[in-house]
Amino acid sequence: EYDSHMMKNTEWGAVAYLQHSAYGSHESVRINNNSYYKTGYSAINEPSCGNTGVNEECNQYGNTDDITKSWNTNIGEKASTTGNISGIYDMSGGAWEYMMSIMLDKNSNPMSGRNSLYNSGFNGSFGCPTCDEDISGLTSLTTGVLFPTNAKYMDTYVYSDNNSYNYRILGDATGEMGSFIIKSYSSKVDDRQIGSWYEDEAWFVFPNGPWFLRGHTFRSGAGAGMFSFSNDGGYAWSLYGFRLVLACQ
Repeated sequence: EYDSHMMKNTEWGAVAYLQHSAYGSHESVRINNNSYYKTGYSAINEPSCGNTGVNEECNQYGNTDDITKSWNTNIGEKASTTGNISGIYDMSGGAWEYMMSIMLDKNSNPMSGRNSLYNSGFNGSFGCPTCDEDISGLTSLTTGVLFPTNAKYMDTYVYSDNNSYNYRILGDATGEMGSFIIKSYSSKVDDRQIGSWYEDEAWFVFPNGPWFLRGHTFRSGAGAGMFSFSNDGGYAWSLYGFRLVLACQ
């Protein structure tokens, strides 16, 4: 009777816009800065800087009560989409969340990932077969899992080799977040591209990173948020997770 599936960009966008409407908290959702990846936590203070690679006063993260608070406290509720315990948590920070939202290759088929070393395990072509010193000679994965055939389980994006936001799906809360600029957070890290909504970090998919990520991580500071998005190759990593959607039929 229920239809569970991996969340898509358009579903994330629906939650994001609802949060920003009169039916949500209508403010920046507080980052989950719990470094133990505990769900439903909130930073005591709103970060004032982005990820500099260092746990510092302007962007604190950890697992102690003086840094992060649980979902059922006044501080913890700030990490909810409604500003109270009835909302959705972990939409900002925590871990990057993969979306079932993938760039298509030049033949209009969903891409598996970056190369034979970094991919999703789904059958499809690779965006950069020779990157990362991959010497396999493989240009696609053919022995993996089949992508779902029903479009309601997956968002697909037109092939583009230049991170073009023009190919966004209206309502997915990506291209609408512009204009986009490059901002330098610190000399300790690379410059980051940010959107105009809360200066959340924003990178569109491209062949080397055909899979969408949302929300950012516990240590990302001001770069994290409901409207943060990025890309990668579909592979597993400790900073990456995903979210399930349960829809009534």
